[in-house]
Amino acid sequence: MMQLSISEIAKITQTQAAGKTDVVITRLCSLEDAQEGGICYVVSADKPELLEHLKASAVILPQEAKDKEITFSGAVLYAQNPEWAFILLMKYVDAARTKHTPGIHPTAVISPKAKLGKNVSVGAYSVIEDGVTIGDNTVIFPQCYIGKDATIGKNCYIYPQVVIREDCVLKDYVILQPGARIGADGFGFTFHDGRHQKIPQVGNVVLGNDVEIQANACVDRAKISSTVIGDNTKIDNLVQVGHNVRVGQSSIFCAQVGIAGTTDIGNGVVLAGQVGLAGHMKVGDRAQIGAQSGVMGDVPAGKTYLGFPAVPQKEAFRQMAVVRKLPEIYKEFQQFKKELQEKEEVSFWGKLKKMMGR
Repeated sequence: MMQLSISEIAKITQTQAAGKTDVVITRLCSLEDAQEGGICYVVSADKPELLEHLKASAVILPQEAKDKEITFSGAVLYAQNPEWAFILLMKYVDAARTKHTPGIHPTAVISPKAKLGKNVSVGAYSVIEDGVTIGDNTVIFPQCYIGKDATIGKNCYIYPQVVIREDCVLKDYVILQPGARIGADGFGFTFHDGRHQKIPQVGNVVLGNDVEIQANACVDRAKISSTVIGDNTKIDNLVQVGHNVRVGQSSIFCAQVGIAGTTDIGNGVVLAGQVGLAGHMKVGDRAQIGAQSGVMGDVPAGKTYLGFPAVPQKEAFRQMAVVRKLPEIYKEFQQFKKELQEKEEVSFWGKLKKMMGR
């Protein structure tokens, strides 16, 4: 159970404590669910009256709140960035919660040809094949599979039911959430002699430092060479990264993104939920692709694209504006068509009467 004094929290969060400081904090909470014994944070000092009835025992406020009249009965901590201060506290609590005692579970199957570093943990029923190397302080949770000659760096967390196929490389501080699949065969086939023939996928996957891949996401091994995910890139649940894709540093791919093979993605790229990339294309540094967009060609650096097929943001907004007006445009078209038909009918009967000499 969490039990921290205000002075301990001030040290962890790099904040300045004030007010009632003799309380013990036992939980983290949100403003909407503040509870006694809890600590929460406020990002703006514009509404100090919100604190008057706050049930939390402590709150982290921005520095500018010092100049305002605060009616809060609990402990106050002042921070340059309250959200980041709270995140530092969350990191501390999470590290304590997930701390593992190093050791190998008796049901784990580990090849004598594998090399494990210091303080490695391997959970129940995990399998580690020949030639695997695992760095210091890495935790392998239960029911994981590490294929031949795979390399895992230091301080990695490999959660339950993760598969890391042969020859793949994970650098340091990598986190793989439950069910992630690293190094499955790329989707490579050629049509020959009247049937689809499998192309062997003999490359691997390389995950850089501080990469996190979340639940049930898949990163396919390369046909030749490597599928590469750069340092600090984060990949959400149910994302598919195809073979020979190369991703730069600090990019983010949200849920259900699909990236076809041999796509080159730069640094700091954001792909929102359900974006699809067609493959054999480039996405430049810091580009952003809106949710459910279908990208069929290259995206320049720093640009935002939306829609299907994806186009630059301004053009996409113009298209959306036209689409919203379609019912009105259709109504006007029907009225114009009706008026034109009426004029044509009048003209026809006039010409007929003239021909008959009336």
